[in-house]
Amino acid sequence: MESLFYQTLDLDLPAIAHALVLEYQGKGYETQQFGDMNHVTVQLKRESTLRTITGFNKALAISMQRVQSGTWVRVGAQDWIDQIAVGAVGLAIHPLLITAAIGALQQYNALHEVLRSIDYQVRLQQPQVTATMPPSNLWTPPAYPGMQPTNLG
Repeated sequence: MESLFYQTLDLDLPAIAHALVLEYQGKGYETQQFGDMNHVTVQLKRESTLRTITGFNKALAISMQRVQSGTWVRVGAQDWIDQIAVGAVGLAIHPLLITAAIGALQQYNALHEVLRSIDYQVRLQQPQVTATMPPSNLWTPPAYPGMQPTNLG
């Protein structure tokens, strides 16, 4: 999983998510977006014969969330959600599963392409914003089902 931390709380996260949806639909991806103004998730999935045969149903998942004094952006792999529950919160992004789904080189390229697209949209809203590595005290998803989070930042 790749992540960035933008040192601002004043981003329009749904607008950034919508721009990603439009961009990736134009590239042939199936997309979905859900969340609210403080935490939004976008899923991007491209069907292929190999994926259909092997049964992989993974998608690139982008999570953008307001935390502490900034906005935390994470990109990784996640199960495609066929029907989204209105209150979906805390979806686990599985960084290693994307390797099996689209290959290591494609994973690297796809993750960084998405991060560049997000950075472009962020800078349209706030050209001077600073992007850094996320603070170490932010909450990270549990490593396995049932494990409690270490921090809620």
